[in-house]
Amino acid sequence: MSIISKAKNGDKEAFTMLIEEHKVCIYKTALAIMKNEDDACDAMQEALLSIYENLQSLKNDKYFKTWAIRIVINKCYHIINKKNLNNEKVAKARAEVEVNNFYEDNINKTEMEIALGKLDDDIRLVIVMYYYDGLATKNIAKILNIPKGTVQSRLQRGREKLYHILEAEEVCDNVKE
Repeated sequence: MSIISKAKNGDKEAFTMLIEEHKVCIYKTALAIMKNEDDACDAMQEALLSIYENLQSLKNDKYFKTWAIRIVINKCYHIINKKNLNNEKVAKARAEVEVNNFYEDNINKTEMEIALGKLDDDIRLVIVMYYYDGLATKNIAKILNIPKGTVQSRLQRGREKLYHILEAEEVCDNVKE
């Protein structure tokens, strides 16, 4: 009996093991959307509760990861809407402050995390799902409900933007030395 089947049958230890196996993927997806740890943790908490309560509705166990990520994404957007963060002016102001705070408050952030913070939300989410979560483009397309070609073009644009951002950082670092 698989760990998912055990969790579906009410085995709490199996559910804990299942979440442990996928927690990094769930967290990185939430963080990519929410852009800060507190909101990402709130979204994760709501998503994990929903996953637990609705695990019986999962029809095919092999799609657990895709199903769980879709729940995380929905919870993130629910929280954003609930907080009225979908207001474009508020979201842009928040993004500007957070990018600036990367340099001031998050000395331990890697150059890649800083560069990811500079990407548009839709591109950053696809990059995180592909490279950090290890999802295939067809699965990302299914989760985000967009064509596979859109996922591929966002990946390409994201790679190009990251290259230019990181290249500019390297030039700045060389000038400082």
